[in-house]
Amino acid sequence: MQKIDALEHHHTSLSLRVKSCRSVTAARKILRRNGLTLSESEILTSLAKECLKRWRGEGKKSATPRRYNVEAAAYRIRPWYVNRVLYSALWERGIHSGESVSRMVDFAVRFYLPRLLEVLLRVRRAGVRQSPSNIAYWARRSMARKRAYKEVFINYQCKTYLNHAGDLIYMQVCTQVPKKGLSPDEIQHWNTRAA
Repeated sequence: MQKIDALEHHHTSLSLRVKSCRSVTAARKILRRNGLTLSESEILTSLAKECLKRWRGEGKKSATPRRYNVEAAAYRIRPWYVNRVLYSALWERGIHSGESVSRMVDFAVRFYLPRLLEVLLRVRRAGVRQSPSNIAYWARRSMARKRAYKEVFINYQCKTYLNHAGDLIYMQVCTQVPKKGLSPDEIQHWNTRAA
């Protein structure tokens, strides 16, 4: 199996609904007005990570991922530069659940984009001009949420045990390591090995 490096980026594309593309564009404008400039890929990457953090599977295994954009009618194909570890973890989840990566990210845009805005805009950032009333607004929205999710590192590992004469045995492991309680050295370690 190929070595998956967390410091490399994978170039791929996603099929997103037109409405989801508009939502991401609107979110970028809101962030820009508040002094934060994020690319579309950075927003989609953050949302994909949120999707994996909050995944609630049923334990069932599908044979293969479903195709998401068969008709190509109301969808836009968007380029995406994503951390290799995160993409591998998404792909593993897609193979296991039968969902395409595009569908998972589109779902994340619909359901987790407001949370992402709240997380980014609820605190004052050094060197960024932000309105105190805006910060208070986003903080109130964030505090109104029933569940607060902790920051995590997402790690993916794959090991092939046997690949010979038609036999294949391999294992994929995707783990989440909470950032809270880690020392600075441990955080540096996970920054180079996880998403």
